[in-house]
Amino acid sequence: MKIFQFYMMSYRSKRSLLVPPMFVPENQRAPFPRLIGKVISSDMKEDHIFRLIGRGADQDPKGVFSINRLTGEVAVSRALDREAIAYYHLQVSTTDLSGRLVEGPVDLDVSVIDQNDNRPVFKEPRYSGEVLEGSPTGTTVMTMTAYDADDPNTDNAVLRYIIVRQLPDKPSPNMFYIDPERGDIVTVIAPHQLDRETLPTTQYELEIVAKDMAGSEVGLTGTATATITITDRNDHAPEFTHSLFQASVNEGSTGVVVNLTVDDRDDPATGAWRAIYSIINGDPNQNFEIQTNLDNNEGMLSVVKVLEINGSILQLPVCEFADSLEWWGAAEVKHFSEPGGLSLVCQPEVNDSSPYNTCWSSAQKRGNGGTALFQHWQRVRRLEGLISCFGVRHRESFLFLHSPLCQQIPPASGTGTLKITLEDENDNAPYVFPSVARVCEDAKDMNVVVIGGRDKDIHPNTDPFKIELGKQPGLEKTWKISRINDTHSQIMLLHSLKKANYNLPLVLTDSGIPPISNNTELKVQVCTCRKNRMDCSRASSIQTNLLLLLFLCTQKAYFLCGLLLWPA
Repeated sequence: MKIFQFYMMSYRSKRSLLVPPMFVPENQRAPFPRLIGKVISSDMKEDHIFRLIGRGADQDPKGVFSINRLTGEVAVSRALDREAIAYYHLQVSTTDLSGRLVEGPVDLDVSVIDQNDNRPVFKEPRYSGEVLEGSPTGTTVMTMTAYDADDPNTDNAVLRYIIVRQLPDKPSPNMFYIDPERGDIVTVIAPHQLDRETLPTTQYELEIVAKDMAGSEVGLTGTATATITITDRNDHAPEFTHSLFQASVNEGSTGVVVNLTVDDRDDPATGAWRAIYSIINGDPNQNFEIQTNLDNNEGMLSVVKVLEINGSILQLPVCEFADSLEWWGAAEVKHFSEPGGLSLVCQPEVNDSSPYNTCWSSAQKRGNGGTALFQHWQRVRRLEGLISCFGVRHRESFLFLHSPLCQQIPPASGTGTLKITLEDENDNAPYVFPSVARVCEDAKDMNVVVIGGRDKDIHPNTDPFKIELGKQPGLEKTWKISRINDTHSQIMLLHSLKKANYNLPLVLTDSGIPPISNNTELKVQVCTCRKNRMDCSRASSIQTNLLLLLFLCTQKAYFLCGLLLWPA
């Protein structure tokens, strides 16, 4: 019974001490101490006093809070900083004058009320980000994050972001946008305008402001700089600086014979600029090799196997007369070593579709009696200098010519070199290269292949080529062709296709007068791709014949250029 009575007395004792929670605004000004609340005891006697213990009272930081021993009033003695200590846990009790505990202890919680006294702070003063040129509108570039030391449960720490300045402000002052709540910087500019090679600079600086109080006018602000670099993608094809490179190779010599130069508008500091040269055809005996000069990106074409003079040499017997003769024209024959020998030139009037044309020459006979001019082919024939063509001649097929034998008795002959150039007519239809392309059925990149036009004719009966989809209805719903330059176009898929072999009808037209069109097909193999392996088991093997061309490629684009070599 005594135990029960003691328990009831103890319970009533604790319940008679009323200690409400207390709140103190931070950054209060003097005078101090300031009353913040009062503890009430229903059983308070004249010989009882209040006692306050805990952090902020008798523990560090000591003396922040105090309690009136007789009235129970609690006071704060100085300004508080919520960011230093946001919450104080104290205990209140009552004792008699000898210190014996009468009531308590009871918890007293003091919370520091936040004031908007901290500005938003970015972790770094400058941030860097990159975006690939041509990226779609809405592409996330980077995320800006600021911190506010105020109470996160109040508007004092609710931040909003805004871009206040962009440098430079071209082509648009609003190329980028920042999400006001998350701080994500995204592109606003159209993809075709986000072109590294046409923009005034490859780096843009954004001044970012973070404002607390949810962005209200009374909010405090913090500032940082975001530097965005427009990075290069391989979107510019390398172009030869000349449409034709010509070199002379001495028989029996080796080494570099010509340096091929290209222009590429991509970033020289990236692999998109580095050119890789290849000889794709016209060198069956592997007499040549080509390497990239890493210093200037030029292609160094070298002879690695000794060359022998081939069918471009024409054996031409001529006669020797008592007086020296010299023949003038457009293509000079080498002088003969014999004293008094003949030197012959010929300006051919040979059209590649004429069946029986005859070359003619002008000649002077120099002798003691003066100079005689011969311009008629019968006169020339009497001197056995006539060259005749038999049968239809095509510029694309070089044929050997042989002169008639000398009639002079005894004959005196020598050997010379004659080069005949045939005028070109637009008699060859253009064709597409490559003729086969492969693409993954689940590829995210819808670019299938870069195709180019080829033509056995020469300028102006070749490029620029016009490459179009065939006339079959519905092709434009699946395929798209984008022109790259005069010779190449990009084939793109508008949606994914299932694994199979597809024949894409194309129409290729040259620029001859009149132009010639060729209805052809590009074989597209849609394959299954897993872990960098392409399964095209349903695709058939296809072989393609190539022209005498040099193949220049970067990481993603391939282009061709003709190379003409004449022996010295």
